Amino acid sequence: MNYKTLLGIIICSIILAACQSGSNQTSKMPSYHRIVSLSGAITETLFTLGHGDKIIGVDITSTYPSETNALTKLGHIRQLNAEGVLGLHPDLIIMENSDNNSAAIKQLEQSGIAILYLEKPNNLDAPLQMARQIAKKLGDPEVKLSALEQKILQEKQQLQALLAQHTERPKVLFIYARGKGNLMVAGKNTSAEAMINVAGGQNAMTEFEDFKALSAEGLIKAQPEVILMFESGLQSLDGADALLKIPGISQTPAGQSRRIIAMDGHYLLGFGPRSAQAALELAQKISSIYENLGTLSSK
Repeated sequence: MNYKTLLGIIICSIILAACQSGSNQTSKMPSYHRIVSLSGAITETLFTLGHGDKIIGVDITSTYPSETNALTKLGHIRQLNAEGVLGLHPDLIIMENSDNNSAAIKQLEQSGIAILYLEKPNNLDAPLQMARQIAKKLGDPEVKLSALEQKILQEKQQLQALLAQHTERPKVLFIYARGKGNLMVAGKNTSAEAMINVAGGQNAMTEFEDFKALSAEGLIKAQPEVILMFESGLQSLDGADALLKIPGISQTPAGQSRRIIAMDGHYLLGFGPRSAQAALELAQKISSIYENLGTLSSK
């Protein structure tokens, strides 16, 4: 065997080995086809990116789009049944990163199933951040994100243009209701406060963090100019007339002028793909109050 022939064999062997190595690396890349989503915002993002057909189970906050109605409901993330999740035989579980160290979460972590934890801050940049993390995990090309990015950018620009028309920032009180016996108000560092702020209002309750039971004294002291609620929460009280009968409500500017805004819960505070749209809609509703009732005082 001459030198040239031997050299050719060596080169071909190197090329073949490189190709086989590349092929093996490609084959080792995980492909997910059975996904459990434990967040409404994550579920909506998966559908937005075209992966809705891969979802086999969701938590109870996953209510949009309507296709989620046909999926297995797995309860709330804080009351999760690990056996119920594992019984679906998922190859990927996606949830928001939190301080939830429940036994169910630990059981899922020990199962060997891939788990993707997502950071989801309460701001209008969160949806795109979350979409990028999901797209990277599922191997989506960048072009899949472009439509969502353009939509969010356009809605944020519309929001800023609307807010530029008003210098006032009305005090908005968010009430979380599950019937007349369960009324909570949102304080600092809540998703409700975050949405109120980006929509051009200011949180009426700033003396505490998280949520606190509603009190007549607190309402009267806060003097909110607008009341914001989930549609389901207002319905649980039998409507606006019943809300106004709650002690303290009628003694606020919001109650006296029936300045009540009700929106879908997941849409309003989910901070998913439609969050900029929700912020724009809330800002428009607050703006209509300016137009119909005159300028609100901002204390």
